Amino acid sequence: HTRSFHVTGVQTCALPIYASTNTVAATINVGTNPQGVAVNPAGTLAYVSNYGSNTVSVINTATNTVTATITVGSNPQGLAVNPAGTRVYVANYGSNNVSVIDTSNNTVTATVSVGTSPYSVAVNPAGTSAWVPNYNGGTISIINTSTNTVSATISGGGGFAIAFNPSGTRAYV
Repeated sequence: HTRSFHVTGVQTCALPIYASTNTVAATINVGTNPQGVAVNPAGTLAYVSNYGSNTVSVINTATNTVTATITVGSNPQGLAVNPAGTRVYVANYGSNNVSVIDTSNNTVTATVSVGTSPYSVAVNPAGTSAWVPNYNGGTISIINTSTNTVSATISGGGGFAIAFNPSGTRAYV
């Protein structure tokens, strides 16, 4: 069965849902005020940002259990997995930075300062950059994923969410 995950902002659980039948498969306790969810390309792991706990919960999608809890920056919101499944990028709204998680050992390997109030993050299809809209800053920070540094800042493009078209030629905020 194909599973999708539903995360609510006021409860402390993640609900995997069978997309074929629209039924809840399980209730999984995670941290306080879960905000975002991202699934690795293999579909074996889901990552949930916990705004009130300053953590990311790692969920094994086969067993519906939390296998790790990773401390990140303040008030994590959106998160994204790179196309290779080797890194997770977490937008930390309260600390104005992005945590970079190495998925092989579930540790934060870099913290990248971005603009004011980063709300979400998207990795381009090539995996070479992570784009972060800074809600209160009115900017978008572009992170070079090889160096974990901000390579460019675009003015006038803050917002809540960002997504790429399949070819990676456009980002929508």
